[in-house]
Amino acid sequence: MSFLENNNIYTDLALEERERFKENVEIEGVKINKKYDENMHMTTTVVDIFNEKGAGEMGKPEGCYVTMETKLLKDNDDDFRKKIAEELTDNLVTIMEKQRPESVLIVGLGNLYATPDALGPKTVEKIEIGKGVYCVSPGVLSQTGMETFSIIKGIINEVNPDLVIAIDSLAARNVRRITTTIQITDTGITPGSGIGNHRKGINQESLNRKVIAIGVPMVVSGATIVNDTMENLIKILSSVKNNSVVKLFEDYTEQEKYQLFEELLSEETEQMFVTPKDVDEIVENLSTTIAHGLNKYCRELFN
Repeated sequence: MSFLENNNIYTDLALEERERFKENVEIEGVKINKKYDENMHMTTTVVDIFNEKGAGEMGKPEGCYVTMETKLLKDNDDDFRKKIAEELTDNLVTIMEKQRPESVLIVGLGNLYATPDALGPKTVEKIEIGKGVYCVSPGVLSQTGMETFSIIKGIINEVNPDLVIAIDSLAARNVRRITTTIQITDTGITPGSGIGNHRKGINQESLNRKVIAIGVPMVVSGATIVNDTMENLIKILSSVKNNSVVKLFEDYTEQEKYQLFEELLSEETEQMFVTPKDVDEIVENLSTTIAHGLNKYCRELFN
């Protein structure tokens, strides 16, 4: 997870970082491509950050970020789950640029006993172990007394995989993306950073091998919910002629309004993260979908 200290907006999604800028504004070092699948009601967005300038503007490492977004993602529908799994496999092949690793370590990041953070461990439970496939769920520091990175590094030294695939729960800026979005990136991941709890990054630089990160936004900050509610209120009031409240915010940017609303919150609310009430079922469905996609990818590699 990632926490942007420069504007206090919690998000792990490169897509949401791009949305901070107007659609018609070109960002040097960043390319974006969108496509919509009407049958699956799914938008797939590829954000490619290809130089330091783009990385600086976006607040994200250089690399490729593929986002699959559909409201049907969290549903318990076997047929749709298979289609999403196939799309996930295809996107993995694309982001790997047709490289064929001889072995894969699949890592389920997070805390199995905290449901919004259990996506990684739940997914690993459903992975088919076979030739070239290794799995681990390293837990969290409070459970093991060891840093996640240290555990993964030790396992890599032992089994020497060509590729590491890490699955984790993410944080989003937009409420509608909670549990409806899968992000796949070749930049790796920093466990816990979405809630400001930064750990050592799990990426190619730190592990000396390619790292793919797969994540689903499972939480949104309390400040974001308040901000979205205030934005909706301002839109409603904008229909009232000469409304003084609307005029008050005319010169505020989106980030400035967010920071203002955040400052109005109590300390308890500011530190709060919110997840859907049916998160248990959603995590079960999402972990099954991602596991299906990873199993298909590994079968194509090693069978």
